Amino acid sequence: MTAAIPLLAMNATTVKIANVIIAAVAAPIAKFATQRFAWVAAMNAQLATNLFVIAVQWYAANVMKRFVKIVSMKKVYVKLVKNKERIKKMKNLKKNQQRQRPSLRFSPTAWAKLVFLRDITDNEVGGFGITEVDDLLFVTDFALVKQKVTSVSVSFDDIAVADFFEDMVEAGRKPEQFARVWLHTHPGNSPQPSCTDESTFQRVFGSCDWSIMAIIAQDGSTYARLRFNAGPGGEVKIPICVDYSCDFNAADFEVWQQQYLANVIEDTIFNLTGKSKRIKQTEEADVFGSDGFDNLSDLTGEALLSEVDSMDPMEREYFIEELSIRSDFWDESEVLYE
Repeated sequence: MTAAIPLLAMNATTVKIANVIIAAVAAPIAKFATQRFAWVAAMNAQLATNLFVIAVQWYAANVMKRFVKIVSMKKVYVKLVKNKERIKKMKNLKKNQQRQRPSLRFSPTAWAKLVFLRDITDNEVGGFGITEVDDLLFVTDFALVKQKVTSVSVSFDDIAVADFFEDMVEAGRKPEQFARVWLHTHPGNSPQPSCTDESTFQRVFGSCDWSIMAIIAQDGSTYARLRFNAGPGGEVKIPICVDYSCDFNAADFEVWQQQYLANVIEDTIFNLTGKSKRIKQTEEADVFGSDGFDNLSDLTGEALLSEVDSMDPMEREYFIEELSIRSDFWDESEVLYE
């Protein structure tokens, strides 16, 4: 029992010494290990940072190249698309311009009235086209004013025209709705304007910003010309058509006949057809201060030549020019002289 006590004391001393030795040895090892780990960690961190930077730069360069390539491809694509769209728009614009070429359109009622007044006489009949405020080339009515007519001319009464313009303004219409479209008929089959027509169009409508001269002949052929003074100015022939897509009123032949009787005075001196469709007027008012012209319809050839000879040179020139282009007035099979 006494021998075991020193052994235990020795073991405690040994453990104590071992602990001291271990602590002395472990401290440098821990310090070395810590320094080594810190160095390795720093090296790894630096390496990782360098590798990351290199990878980022490489990826950035590649991404930039790809981006530049994509942008370039997109620019090329956009340019091609724009060119295609531009070509398509140009084609569509050309088609639309052809499709939307200006034309003088009539409502069925206005057209029926114009044709009715053309067929009611062997002379010319003239008037003004009434249009819509938002569609100045769409004629909804044909307005007559007091006039003296022959087979080759129409002469409006200046006072009647002034009164007509005043009435239109009072009704709330603008001049471009009632004073820009000049309509008249030709009793022959030629709608081409005569020198008289051209002179009247220039004299009366030449100062307007725009105007239209439209003619309908006996056979239904038409002529229309749009003149404009904007910019350098110019004129262009335009087609005439009837627009059946709009709402329109029924024909009223009785009212149209009364308007004709109230406004049109026939001068039959130059009635070359040898007949008259003139409806007999019960009360004929001579708005031009004349005693009437019906009694002159039986003029002989010599009297007719005398009337032509009494004209002033300009009027005679217009009359003869009308006769030259209105060959349909003459019966070529008839033998005039032998």
